[in-house]
Amino acid sequence: MSSFRSMKYQLFAAALILSGPSITVAADPTAQAQWSESIPLPDFPLVGPGERIEAYIVDGLLHARRLDQTDNLLWHFILAEADPNQPPTLEYVGTAVEVRHANGAYFVRDTFPRSTLAAHRQQLAPEAFPSLDSIDRENGIDLSGSQTGPFSPAQFQKSAPLIIAQLDSASLDRLQKIPPEELPSLDPMTLTLLQKLRPEVFDRLQKIPPEELPSLDPMTLAMLQKLRPEAFASLDSTALAQLPKPPPATGEDRGIYKWEKDQQLWVALGPNMDHWDALIRLTPTVFVPEKPSFGPTFLRWDDAQLQESGGVLIARYVSPAEADRKQQNHKLVRGAVPFNIEAQRWINSIGPGDRIGWFLGKVVLLHFWATWSPESIVQLAHYDELYKKHKDEGLVVIAIHSAEGADGLDAFIAERGYELPIAVDEGASAQRYGIWNFPQSVLLDRDCRLAWISQDSEAPSPAQLKHLLDDIDTFPAR
Repeated sequence: MSSFRSMKYQLFAAALILSGPSITVAADPTAQAQWSESIPLPDFPLVGPGERIEAYIVDGLLHARRLDQTDNLLWHFILAEADPNQPPTLEYVGTAVEVRHANGAYFVRDTFPRSTLAAHRQQLAPEAFPSLDSIDRENGIDLSGSQTGPFSPAQFQKSAPLIIAQLDSASLDRLQKIPPEELPSLDPMTLTLLQKLRPEVFDRLQKIPPEELPSLDPMTLAMLQKLRPEAFASLDSTALAQLPKPPPATGEDRGIYKWEKDQQLWVALGPNMDHWDALIRLTPTVFVPEKPSFGPTFLRWDDAQLQESGGVLIARYVSPAEADRKQQNHKLVRGAVPFNIEAQRWINSIGPGDRIGWFLGKVVLLHFWATWSPESIVQLAHYDELYKKHKDEGLVVIAIHSAEGADGLDAFIAERGYELPIAVDEGASAQRYGIWNFPQSVLLDRDCRLAWISQDSEAPSPAQLKHLLDDIDTFPAR
């Protein structure tokens, strides 16, 4: 099977670029809790009013989470299997609040003055628990590279045709030549691809009735569990007890998944996209991240950091109170980290355009304008020409128009044949940059730092643009 190992990694790499399935909204599980307790957080500089930490047991699993006064989630964990008759402890430990399992081994500790988490939790098999707070995932925006763990069966089925289309001829040939007797030992992704490529191989397996499952050999049974999980739902408890249990999740079977929703970076950890045992609202996405990096067991996003290994997690997250303070004290001066923009919709979209960090290495010109401002319309035509002329040299121009008064915007742009990206802003972008009059412009250098912000409706000079495009150190005043 060594010849298939490199192909497996190639298949996995292809799968990483595909988005995961949508997740349905789940009801709040605390209504069914067999045990619950909460503790308020004290009045500290980085603690919002009314924040609390809750612990509860539902369906034999111990949950812990931190909420604000309006029940917005900051983090949520499944710690371990638990007995309501042996509840955990929930108490202050110095300047931290700790939830600790009755066995003393599993815990999560929030050191609230520093917004840090430490946790040690039981790593449960995927079928042992549902996804955490899937409402926080719904309608979120997946971030590039966000899936670093195994895919679920539903994702395999959805993504298989796209993965096959990306395989080279040698990989396809190896898939076609895998003998039937080796099928039980294959990973789920390869099995799913083979189902699409060679359905005749699986025809007999698909016709085995559920009542014959207990009599099958372990290898065939293991493969059927991958291929036909629905067939096992009809077995009674006695028959199910005779079937081999799937191995527990290991560190190599787990992944970190991240997405953005409501101007927040969310991170989930678990065996796959359908099963998580940790969920954290790690940091707001108001600022362009200076040092984003991530891998199978770690994630760094400016001040926010997360490291996970063998059920032990250490995280530094950014609380809402800390984010508010940072934004209020932020100065828009040359060399400063810029704000992200918030686009309600796009005309001439440019990929992840409202995440300015994706344009690292390019020169970005933000043009705040309005159709009722004649001067900003003149500048818009000029910027459209600049964009066409210099986009191959690394110039990105984004024209930002308020959602208010944008009813005829699409027709306005189409009539003039403009090609530059137009972002319809709900108001947050202009407010962050202190824009109250139109037109105003902002220049960001190739390091994604603030290079220039206009005064009195001025436009950047050709000399300023040339210096940024040519990456020359000395930036001219005009």
